[in-house]
Amino acid sequence: MLVLVLVAPMMWAAAITDPADIPAYYAGADGKSGKSLYNALNGITNVGFKSLGYDGALTAYQSSDVYPTDPNHPDYDASKAGKLWDMYGACSFTAGDECGSYKKECDCYNREHSIPKSWWGGGKNNMYSDIFHLVPTDGYVNNRRSAYAFGEVSSVTYTYNGCKLGSSKSVSTDKETLAGTSASCSATVFEPKDEYKGDFARGYLGMIAKYSNSSYSITSGSGALIFESFTSNRFGLTKYGIVLLMKWHREDPVSRKEIDRNNGIQKTQGNRNPFIDYPYLAEYIWGEKAGESVDLSQLMPSTDPDFIPGVSNGWREGGVTPPPAAKRYGVSWSVNGTIVAVDSIVENKKPASLPATPISCSAESNLFVGWTDAPINGIAAKAPTPLYVALADFPSITADITFYAVFAQETIEQGSAPAVYTYDANDSEGWTNTASKTNSYWLLDEGKQLISPEVDLAGLSSVKANLRTYGGSQYDQFAIIADSKTIGTIEVTGGSTLKDYEWKNTKSLSGKSALTFICGNGATNKGIGFTSVTVNATGAGATYSRFITTCQDTDEVEPVGAEYQARKIIVGGQIYIQLGERLYTITGQRVK
Repeated sequence: MLVLVLVAPMMWAAAITDPADIPAYYAGADGKSGKSLYNALNGITNVGFKSLGYDGALTAYQSSDVYPTDPNHPDYDASKAGKLWDMYGACSFTAGDECGSYKKECDCYNREHSIPKSWWGGGKNNMYSDIFHLVPTDGYVNNRRSAYAFGEVSSVTYTYNGCKLGSSKSVSTDKETLAGTSASCSATVFEPKDEYKGDFARGYLGMIAKYSNSSYSITSGSGALIFESFTSNRFGLTKYGIVLLMKWHREDPVSRKEIDRNNGIQKTQGNRNPFIDYPYLAEYIWGEKAGESVDLSQLMPSTDPDFIPGVSNGWREGGVTPPPAAKRYGVSWSVNGTIVAVDSIVENKKPASLPATPISCSAESNLFVGWTDAPINGIAAKAPTPLYVALADFPSITADITFYAVFAQETIEQGSAPAVYTYDANDSEGWTNTASKTNSYWLLDEGKQLISPEVDLAGLSSVKANLRTYGGSQYDQFAIIADSKTIGTIEVTGGSTLKDYEWKNTKSLSGKSALTFICGNGATNKGIGFTSVTVNATGAGATYSRFITTCQDTDEVEPVGAEYQARKIIVGGQIYIQLGERLYTITGQRVK
């Protein structure tokens, strides 16, 4: 039994491949296509491989699956440094926290076969202990995953930390694959966090390539949703498996974590994953380049200094997903006459020429604040939450752009003159409304609420509203709440007729709070209708400029050198930078 705990350095003497040697490491795949390429990768993935055994993973994880301890590492987190990197949960585990028993999330971790062992009968073979798919995960979440296949969930039965379990939905990808661009299945599936979908997809692709010439069969149970015979013309994957894994592979590019893990596994287990080293290789087997011969000089390895983890897709021309069709240059802009520069986001170079400052753009315009590109309509629905990164982590961008004139309207917010906050059909900025919209008014029934922007309560003077009762007189009070306390009510006496009402504040209030408006006495299925609510207040002075108009979208600026397609987007007053298909936020930037 002592043989199982051999962890001496000589057993794991393999060194991490020097970045300069990566092309030579994969030379056997260069110029290959189809089955020949697949077989070449099978040979490469077995070079240097030495099974550590199931127990050996516990020590190997110290090289492949712990949070970095170097404060200069981009993934450094002081609270997690040296702890195991759990890919399902959100807890910090040390090596001694392995399950055992568990009753809830964060009780312990276990060694998760991301390709469940029941899919190949659970044999204690090399696949059983291969670290490329044997990852540390929260034991309770792993138990909920069970042996369900990966997929995307439509109806959730369990969720935790971005992971979901539930019924599957159809999947579609943005570019062609060997199996088309869309596929569906009807089953219970497990969906990991967005930030690890590409990790798991490349783990699967690497495993299928490594074990393609083995006698293993991994199509039992739910495995048949993803895998099929190694001898199939789809190289071991079903149509659904190809579309799903290629979608995740494309949408979640190779990260710094994966690069470090790949190096750590070679250091211990001896082999590497080709789809982490050369991400675009997957396109030549299952993707848009299927059947074509690989020219490695056209691919960018993740060891290349120009490769941007989390962004690059491995294609040498551009290195982003997708390769840029147009290049843009983001500029500085000003707020209230003060230039707001974003030097870490864009190289703050003055283009060769700019269109002349326009005199007027529309009747509403009264302050020209600078040149930028126009906001993208509907971007809020497309913004993937986990993709926000800190300003310091954003790559430097230079490109040329079509410029747009941007105007702002100066407004006094909580200033010496009354600050007016109005919710109506024309201007709802800063308000939250959960009421339902009818043909002519909003219906504020039980459980619904209207919430104003934050106001200085000491300066709150009045609330004006256009109201009516709905379904009887049960809801005859329009309650006004601040800091969870009712500070006033409006008695609504009208039936189906909308009338103007005003509540004047006579109380001594202090602090700052949003105002919440609800119906006052709780009868079910009744409510108050309203068309507008206006809050009047005075208080501490603060001015802001609100972007309201863009115009003159025809003037082109000469390129100043470019690498990536970037676009500035304004959503709800927040500024974002879009790079390829990803959306980033500028932290700490307050612009309304």
